[in-house]
Amino acid sequence: MKTRREESVADILKSFEEMADLVLSQLTLLEKFMSLSDTSEDKNIIANIEINEKKIDEYEVIISDKFINSIVLYQPVASDIRKIVSVYRMTINLERIGDRVLNIIASIGSIKDTAEYKAMTDVILNMLISGINMVEKSLLSFANSDDSYAVWTIKNDEIVDEMNRKLLINTISKAKVSEKTREMLLSYADLKNIITNIERIADHATNIAEATIYSLQGTDIRHKGHESPPMNTENI
Repeated sequence: MKTRREESVADILKSFEEMADLVLSQLTLLEKFMSLSDTSEDKNIIANIEINEKKIDEYEVIISDKFINSIVLYQPVASDIRKIVSVYRMTINLERIGDRVLNIIASIGSIKDTAEYKAMTDVILNMLISGINMVEKSLLSFANSDDSYAVWTIKNDEIVDEMNRKLLINTISKAKVSEKTREMLLSYADLKNIITNIERIADHATNIAEATIYSLQGTDIRHKGHESPPMNTENI
């Protein structure tokens, strides 16, 4: 039979899992919104995203309250403290990912029918998929108590950012558009906002991965990087 302390930790983890599933659903909806050329589903997708966003905000408050209550009322042991502190840190980053999704949707809505956006859709979608992959792997690492995906996420953050920047510039350079349009693409405020928000999603995935390392190893590597030997990521 579980103690009240164990039940409180399990309850926090259950709420976190539900919140994580919602955020992953938001990212899937965003990917669908960006990839569909037919705009007939746009309103429905946006409505679902807005409903989910409210639930995500509610989960952040619920998990914060449960976190405080667990510490104050049940005095969890050190390993449990690390786990629920990590969950609290990850919850904050999940909520911010949800905010990024809304930011991207708002920016896309104002330029989706423009030639500039259509010229960049494929490369931006590729960047988003890379970010989603990082979020999924960081969450899998925590769920499976296996730090390999967390280490992969941390090690690949800067690599993915640089790859995306080069791909972006290369795509703009080769786009079959006028020189004036190329210049607009490089300075277009809404496109830059979309790209910046996608990069921040990847950053939040790295923060989640760092929280997983803390939960599993008891080592806080924020702002330090991960110093473990290079991994074989062939199967990741």
